[in-house]
Amino acid sequence: MPVAPAGLRWHEETDFGVVGAGACGLAAAHAAAGDDLRITVWERGKEPGGTSAFSRGCVPGAGSRLQRAAGVTDSADDFYADVMARNHHRSDPALTRRLCALSGELVDWLTDAHRIDLTLLPPGGDPGHRHARLHAPIASDGQALIDALAGTIMRRGVKLRLGTPVLHLWTDAEGGVLGVQVKPPKRGVTNIRCHTLLLASDGFGANSALLAQHLPAVAGLTHGGAPTSTGDAVLWGVDAGAATRDLDAYYAYPYATVGANLPVPWDLLQAGAVLVNQAGERFVNELVAPVAAVEPIRAQPGRIAYVICDAGALKAVGASDAHFAHSIAAKALRRADDLAGLASQFQIGVDALAGSVAACNAARSGGVDALGRTHFGAAFEPPFYGIRVSPALFATQGGLVVDSEARVLRPDGTPVPALYAGGGAAAGLSGPGGDGYLLGNGLLCALGLGRIAGEHAATVIRAARSVPSAPPDSSPAPPDP
Repeated sequence: MPVAPAGLRWHEETDFGVVGAGACGLAAAHAAAGDDLRITVWERGKEPGGTSAFSRGCVPGAGSRLQRAAGVTDSADDFYADVMARNHHRSDPALTRRLCALSGELVDWLTDAHRIDLTLLPPGGDPGHRHARLHAPIASDGQALIDALAGTIMRRGVKLRLGTPVLHLWTDAEGGVLGVQVKPPKRGVTNIRCHTLLLASDGFGANSALLAQHLPAVAGLTHGGAPTSTGDAVLWGVDAGAATRDLDAYYAYPYATVGANLPVPWDLLQAGAVLVNQAGERFVNELVAPVAAVEPIRAQPGRIAYVICDAGALKAVGASDAHFAHSIAAKALRRADDLAGLASQFQIGVDALAGSVAACNAARSGGVDALGRTHFGAAFEPPFYGIRVSPALFATQGGLVVDSEARVLRPDGTPVPALYAGGGAAAGLSGPGGDGYLLGNGLLCALGLGRIAGEHAATVIRAARSVPSAPPDSSPAPPDP
């Protein structure tokens, strides 16, 4: 970590600096915004987004107003128990409780303060949620959340600097954060003094060296997240003396369309679709949690499988998932009047495919099929549809250790001065490995830790202003040529 040299000239100054304009960074900027604070967000991409924009936009909220209106009785305790059951009690208990307790209020904050039109999704999506608690934009698209948060950020006095990568952090000799060096478009490098800083950039899913070091289990998986997920924030935090946790944690989704890496919703399998391999044979109970289907698909020839369904299942999912209907299905779906035609398009074994569908139709009358599936929905009827899928890595889940105020911690448990982290830069709620992710917890960590960090940083800054002190040497200087 570069220690600020003696006499370093600061070209600008901000009270709260935010690295990354994804869900975490934008939520933090909104939470801290006020007429008395200077807030700057730097985003290396040309548009806000990050990995959050690649998601379905599902935000879990226990006890939200939308739940209560729908007659759903939920609680933070139930949510906490569900998270811990999925990750085998391996996430930080205090942080997990804080985010679960905040979740319902967070959803209400998005709908009330930011006028984001969220809907409570029907039960399903992930069997680990005992109640219907996933909320998503009507379009079922994470970009809709980003657009709504970014659309009003500058009207609140926040400076949003797009196409401006942060090059490194400046610290004092003890690792306390003093500021950042950035590279604005068409300008030289610029040193910016930050009284507090939030690392809100993505994880390291696009950094092959870090993946090889920490996540050899995902070797060979394509990356379905943001290309800006290079892990810089984690490396900066470590250089500043921060502790890390669960760097082997990841979220891989089994049903990503081959080529485009678009996530086919698990709801389609719930609606009656089945999964077959190249031979046309089913090989897994499709109603297991999505994370449990990753390895079975990876074990198939070519790491490829096919989601097979009929018009009834498509209609059931498309009615509630506009993103699937207009984006995923339009790009990846193939149609045929009979199973032979569909098998021919994908070069699937036609006799085995016909046998698989016939066996499913026979099992729909009740009972449990050979793979343990207990529900199939209505019988398959022509025409038939198929999507070629393969597992993809969407996000790493480990990162910098933070406390329940989103402050970055050292190995001894003390905070790194002036430094916060959230989103992909912080260790989340999945625990180690690849089987602990509960759908929606990525956005919960991003939005929740962002809001917590913004509110806490604003409180700290305002409190510091009430204590007289000698002003630092922060006179403006021209940018370096």
